[in-house]
Amino acid sequence: MFGLRQKLLMGFGGLLLILLTVSGLSIGKFLWENWRSVVYGHHMVDALAQLDSIAQPLGKSPSPAAIAAAGQQAAAPLKLLGDNVWAEDHNITLVGEDQLAAGVTLLWNGDDLSGKKQTDDSYLDNYQILINPQAASMERSAAFAALHRLSPMLRAKALGVISLNSDYMKPISLLVMLAATGVLVAVIFTMVVARSILRPIETLTRSARQIESGNLDLVIQLKSRDELRQLAEAFNSMAAKLREYRRTNRAKLARTQQTTQNAINSLPDAVAIVSPDGTVEMANTAAQRLFALRPGEHVSTLHVEWLVSLFDKVCSDLRPIEPRGYDSAIQVLDEGGGEKFFLPHAVPILDGDGALLGVTVVLADVTNLRRLDEMKSGMLSVVSHELKTPLTSIRMGVHLLLEERLGPLTAQQNDILVAVREDSDRLNEIIHSLLDIGRIEAGRALMDLQTAPAEKIITEAIDSFSAAYHDKGVELSSDIPADLPPVMVDSTRIDHVLTNLLGNALKYTPPGGQVTIAAREFGDFVKITVTDTGPGIPRQYIDRIFERFFRVPGQAGGTGAGLGLAIAREIIEAHGGQMSVESSEGSGSKFSFTLRRAHDDAQPAQTPDEAVAS
Repeated sequence: MFGLRQKLLMGFGGLLLILLTVSGLSIGKFLWENWRSVVYGHHMVDALAQLDSIAQPLGKSPSPAAIAAAGQQAAAPLKLLGDNVWAEDHNITLVGEDQLAAGVTLLWNGDDLSGKKQTDDSYLDNYQILINPQAASMERSAAFAALHRLSPMLRAKALGVISLNSDYMKPISLLVMLAATGVLVAVIFTMVVARSILRPIETLTRSARQIESGNLDLVIQLKSRDELRQLAEAFNSMAAKLREYRRTNRAKLARTQQTTQNAINSLPDAVAIVSPDGTVEMANTAAQRLFALRPGEHVSTLHVEWLVSLFDKVCSDLRPIEPRGYDSAIQVLDEGGGEKFFLPHAVPILDGDGALLGVTVVLADVTNLRRLDEMKSGMLSVVSHELKTPLTSIRMGVHLLLEERLGPLTAQQNDILVAVREDSDRLNEIIHSLLDIGRIEAGRALMDLQTAPAEKIITEAIDSFSAAYHDKGVELSSDIPADLPPVMVDSTRIDHVLTNLLGNALKYTPPGGQVTIAAREFGDFVKITVTDTGPGIPRQYIDRIFERFFRVPGQAGGTGAGLGLAIAREIIEAHGGQMSVESSEGSGSKFSFTLRRAHDDAQPAQTPDEAVAS
């Protein structure tokens, strides 16, 4: 690729080359034509000297043999002289050369330049008489005298042609020398001009690179008064504005950083901002004191596995990572040895194009909330136990009354007791559910894990619901591969999970809809999904669907207490799996959970997240 210097030299050099070419062709043409006229004149003079030498012995009564020999010797010079006279007649380029050429032609053969015969007293006519063996002695003598007279005149004309063209060639040669000198001067001038243009540009280029490296204090000094001077002034003005922007931006950035630092220091939660390469850029007092998240530290050097995993997942997914309840809390000890719990959040910081700028890590202090949750769970367990005994008595009494063992009932009394029985049964189910949740959370509900065919577990659940689905007009189908591996499960508990999911799908899927239960091998797990074509779950309620006592507002389909999914999730997590939901309003729902494969009792299995990564 050509630089500006080469382009300037090529531009000037091209113009110079064109000038040299035109001048050279013009001068060369004239020099060539003049040089040929000089050559023709010399040939004429040489031929004339040979002819005069041959004719000299024929002036006094030559013998026929001498005449014949002279004729043979004169043939070549005569032709040479005639050819050069003709060539000169057709190579006239100078003023006055035509007169000399006409004189040469007239003396040579008696013709003018147009070829018309003007006289018989010419050199050629007399020479032919001189070498003619048939010519009389007097004719030969007269011809010899004529040659003696015409030869000097012809030689003089030929020398005139030589002199005229030679004299003209001398100034042309000088012109060539001047042209060569001009070319040299032009080359020097081109180099000087190119340097005068390029030097300021090179100065501007060096200055731009210094500004690029951060030297905004640079000022360019140019002595020229042309457009380059204006460019340098504009460059200096730009650098001055950049200096001002840098100053104001630094001040603004310092204020923002200080304000942000003060704001996050006032938070009880631990907050840190991590750069895309994993370096802690900012951390509040709680983060530094409790988790050693100090500015300048790299997350990999802190030897905190949960932080590295959290950071890597946010960087790969570019989505916020939210905790999954208090079980995800991180336990730390404060300065006094007190136990504290924090829930980790991580949010990516993205620019307008979606590129990662950093990660904000927030560790929310949930110590008090966790204690309240434990108190709530304990209270629910106690209340449930306390309610169980009187509720059993109430249900037994209602049962006895409905059987009319204590006397007949009126229709109105029967209706009231049926309603009481249904409400007491629902309350009993809620109490049992609460007790199950409490036992699972406390670890008292030990899972009796046994190897079981996953296909059998799913088939039995389908069989138990086939009649109910048929009665409502909802299609229930399965997608289970024949080579599905066995799983480690507590069959009774997993049956409760499948019953809950299939019951909910039937409850919320309208007649004519479809429910599909599918299973697939998923790394060291088996993943089971239940998909329906019901109304779906609004986006704002997705994160709350597994909360206790939560029911999606506005959805008809039952009067449950909202504990079924919470219990199902607790059971799956007690099995070492995970449970999730995918849904959008109007597009149905898909509930999924994972179970460990049967061989996982011999060696640790990957978590479902690790299975996804692998």
